Amino acid sequence: MSYQGECLCGAVAFELQGEPFHYVICHCKNCKQAGGGAFMANAFFKPQHVTVTKGKDSVKTYSDNKTKSGNAISRSFCSNCGSSLFIGPAAGNITIVQASNVNGSENWVPKKEFFAECKWEWVKEIAFQPKRSKL
Repeated sequence: MSYQGECLCGAVAFELQGEPFHYVICHCKNCKQAGGGAFMANAFFKPQHVTVTKGKDSVKTYSDNKTKSGNAISRSFCSNCGSSLFIGPAAGNITIVQASNVNGSENWVPKKEFFAECKWEWVKEIAFQPKRSKL
């Protein structure tokens, strides 16, 4: 399975191979500010499964050093429309994709919440994918 994604203006397009190996809702202040909403939906992929197919020159990166976890991350966005695209942890072995930019991501179900203690009060119950039982 592959997925196509793009920024708001279409200047940047990308392809994802396979399903995300982890999918979470993040309520940290930085994700809320970067995404412009009450939380950010983060889909985790291996870097080799994420390919920018259009507009590499339009992708800009900001080093976010003031995270709640204390770990620096890179936040990539479209320099034309400002759409948040990718997050890269310092270790570099994960590419976190902003699910809202991916066609078909509405079928993904998050597995958990990060920084739930920072959740806005009006954000109520979120349905999560149940853990699979071990056979």
